[in-house]
Amino acid sequence: MTTVTGGSRSWTALLAAALTVCLGLRGANAHPLDPLSADEIRSAVAILRGAGLADAETRFPLIDLDEPPKASVIGWQAGRNSARSAFVVARRERTVYEGVVDLAAGTVSRWQAIPDVQPSILVEEWKRAQRIAIDDPDWRAAMAKRGYSDFDKLFCEPFSAGYFADPAEEGRRLVKVACFDASTGTNVWSRPIEGLYAVVDLDERKVVRLIDNGVVPVSRDPADFTGAEPAEIAPAAQNRDFTLDGNEVRWKDWSLYFRMDRRAGLIVSLVRFNDQGRQRLVLYRGSLSELFVPYMDPDSGWSFRTYMDVGEYGFGLLSSPLAPGIDCPRDASFIDATLPDDNGEPVLMKSRICLFERDTGSPLWRHAEIVNRGYAGRPATELVLRTIAAVGNYDYVVDWVLTETGVIRIDVGATGIDEVKGVATRTMADLSAARDTAYGTLVAPNLTAVNHDHFLSFRLDVDVDGPGNTLVRQMLTPQRIGGDSGRRSLWRVVDEDVRDEGPIDGHAHGGDELWRIINPNLTNTLGQHPGYELRPGHSATSLLASDDYPQRRAAFSAAPLWITAYDPKELYAAGPYSNQSRGGDGLPAYAAQHRPVANADIVLWYTMGFHHVPRPEDWPVMSTMWHSVSLVPDGFFDRNPAVDQAPGGTTK
Repeated sequence: MTTVTGGSRSWTALLAAALTVCLGLRGANAHPLDPLSADEIRSAVAILRGAGLADAETRFPLIDLDEPPKASVIGWQAGRNSARSAFVVARRERTVYEGVVDLAAGTVSRWQAIPDVQPSILVEEWKRAQRIAIDDPDWRAAMAKRGYSDFDKLFCEPFSAGYFADPAEEGRRLVKVACFDASTGTNVWSRPIEGLYAVVDLDERKVVRLIDNGVVPVSRDPADFTGAEPAEIAPAAQNRDFTLDGNEVRWKDWSLYFRMDRRAGLIVSLVRFNDQGRQRLVLYRGSLSELFVPYMDPDSGWSFRTYMDVGEYGFGLLSSPLAPGIDCPRDASFIDATLPDDNGEPVLMKSRICLFERDTGSPLWRHAEIVNRGYAGRPATELVLRTIAAVGNYDYVVDWVLTETGVIRIDVGATGIDEVKGVATRTMADLSAARDTAYGTLVAPNLTAVNHDHFLSFRLDVDVDGPGNTLVRQMLTPQRIGGDSGRRSLWRVVDEDVRDEGPIDGHAHGGDELWRIINPNLTNTLGQHPGYELRPGHSATSLLASDDYPQRRAAFSAAPLWITAYDPKELYAAGPYSNQSRGGDGLPAYAAQHRPVANADIVLWYTMGFHHVPRPEDWPVMSTMWHSVSLVPDGFFDRNPAVDQAPGGTTK
């Protein structure tokens, strides 16, 4: 590790000094978890350059807030100075470095080389890979066999290369480029030029291998779709029951902080509930940590497609502008985000987050009494914090939802365009149909949508009434009974505290079970430990073999839930450098430390998994498919917190 406190008084050092003065003023006003400002991003880069650790050729896959220690964040009070630091991942002369820049002091407090890793793919590398492939003479000759000599109307996509222990690929920074005929129509994914792939070395700037599996007909079936343009719908006047103060949200009895990160996307922190004047913490920090999308076709042009969309591309980087009336209600609050580009320059990204309250159209609670013909009820409303990442052909809607009943819910909507493979088959009556649909579904003439999975790992740093928490497995255990009641069986709840780090299989005991996070150091008025249940919605797990290289890289996907001890540096389920990783990183390595997790500061990692066998109705664009997971109060309150919920207001 290298610690640097000075450097030559170059213009970058002078700029850093000037920005440090400005940031000293910001430190007195910024919340410790506020996102880095444009000035702070510039200052971090200027400090590194002033110290001689970065130059004009250095690229920055990540510049994000280096979060202060949890205790100092929780104890912070308005008006106090915040310790503002930036965490930086940089690539210079083919070497990856990571470190921490103290923005107030204008120094580099940590800087070290990280050997044998590849950070996320940069925007400039996407563009470079396309040009490298198109300029390659062998690629051009292969395209000529397919009838292409004009390349101006091609769309070429660099896909992450994965890792398969190929000696020819070891140590290289690679992508694999596939191209599409974009000469007609607007759906650039609908005409794959199948069977031809260029393996591109981004550092050497050349094609190192060409995969040519033969000519396949290019689909000419119309696959365009139309919809309202964002500009056609103007925002409406806001009618809201929440308060947005910088990056703090307050709604009814809830409050939270949020920020956008280039890699993880939307991060929520300090999610608290005001319980009759007591500000009670539920979730210290929640974020998407990784997304594993493996495709199920052994063809050499498809078997490598085992994407890690968070670590290889970045959910914040690929967040898209949100359209009023389409992506979010017209009266939502639309929030900008400032993120660094590849060169470390801050970029204002307009309308990347929206915040809105919605009427669910369902009762919050109700009861109609037949005895006295009485009725009582309340309408339900929710608060939604939303972002949408467009990762290539797929779009992921990520919602953090708060309810009046004390529930925190994560909803994920998958939409966009299926990744399709060019095939000879036009209808299932063709002789080639069985071969061409062995690993997918024919969705249009000459197009098969390949079967695949989605495994989203959400990192949930739960602090229910404080950091001392225990995960309890509540097994619903069948029991035979005797006696004169006439019953022969029932089930009862058997509690088991989780004491070991690692994966948790919800069916390991041969029956159903519930997952409850409790604070064993406190009790409610009934003498029960306050807690929250982690209630799964969709938790399919991977069917891949444990020795398959993609599964080794994404080992988190083999279990619906993992538990680890809290470590602020452990943020990603597949490890900090999942691009071309070899496996064993992330959760398997975290859990291998065997730290105590009973009555401890714990982190839960939930796998929201779903298998996708495509349908013809998914083409040419998929209707949004929703998946969810919830944190539901269980003994946290003394009774239903929504009983006294006033319509449109806080609890009485």
